[in-house]
Amino acid sequence: MTNTLRLFIVVAVAGIGLASCENPSGSTGTTQPPVKEQLDSAEKARRQELQKIFFSIPSPVEMASLIKDKGYSFDANMLNKTDNVSKYTGEVKQAVNLGIYGADLSYAAIFDEKQVTMNYFAGAQKLASQLGIENVLTGELIERLEKNQESRDSLLNIVSDAYADLNGYLKENDRSEVAALVVAGGWIEALYLSIGYAKDNNPDIRKRIAEQKYALTNLTDYFAKFGNKESLKEMKADLEAMKAIYNNSQESKGKTSQSKDASGTVVLGSTTNITISDETLKAIETKVTELRNKYTSI
Repeated sequence: MTNTLRLFIVVAVAGIGLASCENPSGSTGTTQPPVKEQLDSAEKARRQELQKIFFSIPSPVEMASLIKDKGYSFDANMLNKTDNVSKYTGEVKQAVNLGIYGADLSYAAIFDEKQVTMNYFAGAQKLASQLGIENVLTGELIERLEKNQESRDSLLNIVSDAYADLNGYLKENDRSEVAALVVAGGWIEALYLSIGYAKDNNPDIRKRIAEQKYALTNLTDYFAKFGNKESLKEMKADLEAMKAIYNNSQESKGKTSQSKDASGTVVLGSTTNITISDETLKAIETKVTELRNKYTSI
């Protein structure tokens, strides 16, 4: 189980965070020249936004844990078949499905489905290789990720260190759009799996699905930073369509809290509750199924 979760972290954290890194060996056998030490402001902003999104979006591991904690059983029929891996061509399909297989991997791992997780391990590795990002997964990086897998802040620090270590291999024309597609694929699959368990109206799962409105807002904002990049146009439109459905949710202020910070200053806070109607839940189910089928089709 530990090894499987470690792999998911490597794929979904290092793979996403370092998707802009060049494969040192290079798919063409040539060596890329080092890039400028100073990243341009637009790229810096995109990377900062990617970290914000990673922190704000519940990971597929968290979503799968919630499903198991509520007493539900594993359903292999919900997963994207690993037989499809070799049939995905083109960077967009490969990147989106790397995110999807990462979510499927975590779902199987949480339920301790060892053989299934091994199959998804192999699938994720193959897609990472096809995208040219497998060589960022050094032994030292894997060890650090394993030791800090419970802390998102630590994971982000590790990824930041890896950026610096591999600075010489960053591509002149960055691949941040690949990272965006991987994140989007993982988010779509985690929502797809979760909504499959919402039919009996479990309040906790339904609440988690409703709260995806905030994660989706961050995700669409991130895609907007790329302007009209051709490789992201289709996913950008798909996420905006999903966002339009989530806009039908209802938000209400919860109780106001009062606390003191380290300096003794009184800090006031409040929570926001978000709910979705049966009609909106059904619309989300229909849309996420449509998107998931679209990107997993061969």
